[in-house]
Amino acid sequence: MKNILVLLVLLAALAGASDVVNANVATDLVFSEVLSSNITGRSVMVLDRVLPEGTVVETWHDKVTVPIDGYLVLIDDMAYANWAHPCRWVFVGLNGDMEIISMMTPPAVLGEMTVTHSCLPESDGKGQYEDFLLWFTPNVQSTAANAEHMYAWIISGGANEFNNHTRYYGDVQFIYNVLAHDYLIPDDHIIVCFADGLDPAADLSNGLNSNPDFDDDGDSDIIYDATASGVTSGYNDINAMVGTDDHLFIYTTDHGNSTKGGFDVPPDVVLNLWNTQLLDDDTFKGYMDSLSALSAHVVMEQCFSGGFLEEVVNAGASQPRTFASAANATESSWAGATYPEYDEYVYYWTGAMHGSTPPATSVPGGNLPGDPDMNSDGFVSMYEAAYRAKEWDTKAQSGDEHPMWDDTPGGCGDSYWLGGIITTGIGDSENPLLPLTAGLTITGNPVTSVSTVAFTLGSPGDVKIMVYDMSGHVVENLLNDEFAAGQHSVNWSAKGLAAGVYIIRFTAGDIMESVRAVKF
Repeated sequence: MKNILVLLVLLAALAGASDVVNANVATDLVFSEVLSSNITGRSVMVLDRVLPEGTVVETWHDKVTVPIDGYLVLIDDMAYANWAHPCRWVFVGLNGDMEIISMMTPPAVLGEMTVTHSCLPESDGKGQYEDFLLWFTPNVQSTAANAEHMYAWIISGGANEFNNHTRYYGDVQFIYNVLAHDYLIPDDHIIVCFADGLDPAADLSNGLNSNPDFDDDGDSDIIYDATASGVTSGYNDINAMVGTDDHLFIYTTDHGNSTKGGFDVPPDVVLNLWNTQLLDDDTFKGYMDSLSALSAHVVMEQCFSGGFLEEVVNAGASQPRTFASAANATESSWAGATYPEYDEYVYYWTGAMHGSTPPATSVPGGNLPGDPDMNSDGFVSMYEAAYRAKEWDTKAQSGDEHPMWDDTPGGCGDSYWLGGIITTGIGDSENPLLPLTAGLTITGNPVTSVSTVAFTLGSPGDVKIMVYDMSGHVVENLLNDEFAAGQHSVNWSAKGLAAGVYIIRFTAGDIMESVRAVKF
């Protein structure tokens, strides 16, 4: 990798201001002179030894040459965010001179640094494992028959022990239990690549080792480490297992980065793996394009995660796909109000799929802020979970992060959930679940004034079509009548409705189907 020095600023006004006799003096000088004693949203830490001028200090993928004899003080300017995000390496000379280098990742010696000032609450020294299990009660929403065709691949690298935070374990434990115990996906259908895998050494930033048994059932749920080779092994397993009748869910958390201006391009964005290795977007696209799954669904928490959207949702996709991310392609993602236990976006995404959330610092957990089943069809779709996560994520609402969503073909996110394709029961049939077959469509979408809603009936029956807003309230009873077999349509006037997203739900006997309409 190229050596990168981003911004050098010499604070000449402080030259010779005081003798810096130890690390505490250095960090106090930075706190008062650089930060004006304002620690809001920040953390400050110091390396307790003098670094000679010319020493090379590594970060995850870059190197910085020490400009003056002195101490290294790190200002983390976005302490609640995941890396990569803006920070400042302040080199404090022994005579009080300071030089600042703007960076996006911490120094490799982070584990040797001492926190001196911080806005973050003090750690309780515990992991997430026991507290989560005390809270979690399965909320069974699918069937074992559905689950036989469901697979999941979970990746969380965490970069290294000093940056693999408790919240990444919390994110993974939550989604794993939801997949295994709410949606009944078998253990051997869930491939987890996490940090250092089954190595018993400490791998979390609080000094603990990750418990590989997420649900306390006596077996290891972590299959591989999250190094490049471990992720490759995870992919090989998934690719060998998932067939043309199966649905795949992919979930990633921890750190991400942009390669623009920092690494060779392409690729444009990366997911950080264990030992600061990388999974780039081009490699991920290769994984996606080689899948033979019936459908594929991706949820990403890491910084710059929106940069993976085009690798998932594109014109060349070989199956229906959905994509949801906590951030766009140019910004960091945040733990937010759920620090330090969870990352906030996936906390609410997974909570929507489960039906409630665990306690997390300033968030009491329990009941969700609203009903995730916005169209009241009895299923929480991929689209609904993404919409609600964005709506409930405080960092998304404040504008600090911009969650991304897309699907192909457009609107298919309403037809898939963690149980596969949304289906309805048909009594005592040999196959008690059938896919939606009404072929519900809407022309003139986005809608302006009048659009046409069309559907097909295989046999005569009563048809009901309702229009819902995104809060789940009925805004119009569009149709409620008996129809003969064949193709039919009805005009829908959106005149008078506020701009926004609406759900049109079709019901005919045991068949339910919905489409999403947008009014500008």
